[in-house]
Amino acid sequence: MSQISCQEALARLYELLDGELPADHADRIREHLERCGSCFPSLCSARAFQELLRRVSRGQPNAPPHLRERLLDLLRSEGLDPGP
Repeated sequence: MSQISCQEALARLYELLDGELPADHADRIREHLERCGSCFPSLCSARAFQELLRRVSRGQPNAPPHLRERLLDLLRSEGLDPGP
């Protein structure tokens, strides 16, 4: 099994979190991100960001209304459909 570099792990971070990588490659990327002191904060931030986006898109009141609106506007401006 070849070693994953920080550059590759970070480049594949959102593919990993979105479930877009083959299982064997996902396991290697996840292992690197979870064990690497330099990469682990990026993994934590990306997970928190995705969770925030899920909550905002479901309208959960965990973020102030002005922040939800700004995030929804940003997603729309990027051509993404944030849903209802």
